[in-house]
Amino acid sequence: MQIRNCAIEDIEQVAVIFCEAYAAPPYNETWELANAHAYLQRFFEIDPANCFIAEENGEVTGALFSFSYPWHSGRLTCIQELFVSEACRKQGVARALIQSLKNGGAWLVAHKGSGAADFYQGMGFRTDGPYEFHYGAITS
Repeated sequence: MQIRNCAIEDIEQVAVIFCEAYAAPPYNETWELANAHAYLQRFFEIDPANCFIAEENGEVTGALFSFSYPWHSGRLTCIQELFVSEACRKQGVARALIQSLKNGGAWLVAHKGSGAADFYQGMGFRTDGPYEFHYGAITS
């Protein structure tokens, strides 16, 4: 397995894996390929140096899209997306992608009760802390 920085031309292939990953439970999301491509490209453009892909025999097997910024305690990385093709899960791909981020702490959001949440806890991520995740409609 090889981990390398994502390039703009990789996003088309990565978007296919993204759509497949989020179509499965517990997400059950239906992404149009064009929307997935645009979504991932937008995050790529924010901080290309913090976007990585995993390859095996020249085929993309997973990707990580993140961005980092200065924080009171140093640099903080926000992992926006981490996904692995179904055929390559439980083979160390996600772990290798996370380990490509070598700059301190990271934040992320994970679906409760998902394999991803279990994976992050196994990597040492905690669900406690001083911040809560809030969401809702924006009203005028």
